[in-house]
Amino acid sequence: MQSDVVKIGLFGAIQIILASTIWYFMVPNYEWHIVQQFYGHIGPAIFLVALGAAALFMRDNLYALNMREAQLAVIAGAAYVLADTFIMHPPFGVFDGAGNAEQEHVSIMGLVFVLGVSGIVLLKRNGRALPTSAHFVIGIAFASMVFLNHHQHTVAGTIGHQATIMALGAAALFRVLDKMTEYAITIIVAGFIFFASQMGFAMAIDMGGHSAGAWFALWASLGMASATGFVAMAPPIRESGR
Repeated sequence: MQSDVVKIGLFGAIQIILASTIWYFMVPNYEWHIVQQFYGHIGPAIFLVALGAAALFMRDNLYALNMREAQLAVIAGAAYVLADTFIMHPPFGVFDGAGNAEQEHVSIMGLVFVLGVSGIVLLKRNGRALPTSAHFVIGIAFASMVFLNHHQHTVAGTIGHQATIMALGAAALFRVLDKMTEYAITIIVAGFIFFASQMGFAMAIDMGGHSAGAWFALWASLGMASATGFVAMAPPIRESGR
């Protein structure tokens, strides 16, 4: 078990380093608003990939998986809101004139935090009787609603957020149908697409005259490669663990 944790950690760290390196060499400049976008996208992207990895490794113990997912949501949501408030837009975050876009970012991650807390409370209260898909449907539905109205300054940014909605919607559908492996793979891909939709990348793609569709297909391919790596390390799939 310890060796599995080490392998998963190394595999995840390599992906973060590679994604950060691509960002470093592609973005047109390192102004603070672009650097903010990097942090604001890589954090939630790691959260989505972690959800997928957890589902692959824990799909045969749904109660333990739900608890881990709830804990990840609490950590990710709280970290984002606190970082936005005290680091990105001090001293009062969205209450200090950060703008509508930042209100939307914080509202999504605040919802993630509340969903995580709700999951923990319901698990402790109802145990294994807890429905496993409602929290995902609520979270993804309202994140998609926000993204649909989340103004983008570039074509690539617009397409990237639309592609993220598509991937998250597919993941929610698989979760409702209890197809855990399919859900895990899809939400990992969603994490990669979301990371690639940030402003620095979108500006580089538009300014370079590149195809936004091809760009996000590339990152979907990288997401599939990541998911395949996690599948290769995870326990073999059993029918009950779909």
